[in-house]
Amino acid sequence: MEIIAKAAAVAVLCAACSLLIKTKNPEYSFVLSTICAVCVCAAAVGMISSLADFVSGIIKSSGLPSAVFVPIIKCVGIAVLTKLVCNLCKDAGQNGTSSAVEYLGSAAMVYTAMPLLGTLLKTLEGLT
Repeated sequence: MEIIAKAAAVAVLCAACSLLIKTKNPEYSFVLSTICAVCVCAAAVGMISSLADFVSGIIKSSGLPSAVFVPIIKCVGIAVLTKLVCNLCKDAGQNGTSSAVEYLGSAAMVYTAMPLLGTLLKTLEGLT
């Protein structure tokens, strides 16, 4: 909980500073926002590693092949990264680029989920 409070404080401070310098130097405002986003994401790495250990334990205890879980985890990662990049692009005033990244993220998630569909079809064939 403490890390969230610190990250929120840094984000609010960064947003306030970004608003102050945006009128005179919008490029510096974007750089500041990007650096802040990277710092906040870096703070989340510790929580993500704990989450990875937890999910790994669930996968092992479920008895299901990892081919069922890996595409889902990859899709979640793609979704988080796509959202972050889209918001940074919108912040920089690049709405077209943001839309393109969003489209690419959607296509990447569908592509990543294809092995899951294959596994599902094999499982259904085994039931009949």
